[in-house]
Amino acid sequence: MSKFEQQKYDDTWFNYCIDADPTTIKNAISEIYITGNNKKIHLDIFGKNDESLKTNIIFIHGTAVYSRFYAEFLYNLYKNGFRIIAPDMPGHGLSEGKRGHFNMKELISTIYDITTYVIENYGENVAIMGSSLGGITALYATANDERIKAAICHNAAIFNEGAHKKIVKVKGFIKYLKPLLPFFSKLFPTLRLSVWIYLDPKSLIKSDEWDEKVEILLRDKFLSDKYTLKALATQMRAPLAKPIENIKTPIMIINGSNDVLFSIEYMKEIFDRLVNSQNKKLVIIPDSAHLILHENRNESLHKIVNWLNSIF
Repeated sequence: MSKFEQQKYDDTWFNYCIDADPTTIKNAISEIYITGNNKKIHLDIFGKNDESLKTNIIFIHGTAVYSRFYAEFLYNLYKNGFRIIAPDMPGHGLSEGKRGHFNMKELISTIYDITTYVIENYGENVAIMGSSLGGITALYATANDERIKAAICHNAAIFNEGAHKKIVKVKGFIKYLKPLLPFFSKLFPTLRLSVWIYLDPKSLIKSDEWDEKVEILLRDKFLSDKYTLKALATQMRAPLAKPIENIKTPIMIINGSNDVLFSIEYMKEIFDRLVNSQNKKLVIIPDSAHLILHENRNESLHKIVNWLNSIF
């Protein structure tokens, strides 16, 4: 057993649960490790041994966090009839890898191996879903792997098409460093910078309810809030495995109306280019910020479940 497999989560993530009892959620989770891209990858599985669940959803977390940050939402998705497989991506949570050190190619290879595990153990009905950077990663994984039958992207971007100019608006010295990141990432790939240099955590929320919880998150010892130059550079230049216009997989893009990172205009631009995506759907949650799966959890869940049921 590796040192990663010996680690356990404490109950800090309980604080991110609002409506559901976190102990009930914890009891619904089965934890396993698999090998993905030659690293030990921690999986939380909801409905591991429930043979009545015919559709499997691989959920990819966002920047800096880990799968249990979304535990309440994932639990409710599971209760609506889906098996949930929620990995901590390499360098995050309880998975192996240098903290915050990755590129998109490595993430996609990891997801390919996770998808293989899911198909071999639970069948071919596999969807992928992600939030924030996880939503972008879900789009990249879908372009890479035709075995994925549907994708839900909470936020989307195409990195090598100048997406960094359209999403995160950075300030200070990082504004001038950003154009040089691809160059410096080759010289100092493991040099780490705080993600809060370019992300304002309080701008990601709208409700007072979550103001206190963001403070808890910033102190969470399982947070990987320093990303290497390699990880930052991949978010400026990684290409899709094929042109977005050639993706045939059904894709839902879901976004908050007042998301400070991902504009409605950019989401519409990407959606309109999905010309061959069957049953595609664009959902904008009104009067909402970035963390819609937390602050607008019921409305988001309803939209996602209805769309998935129409696909499967």
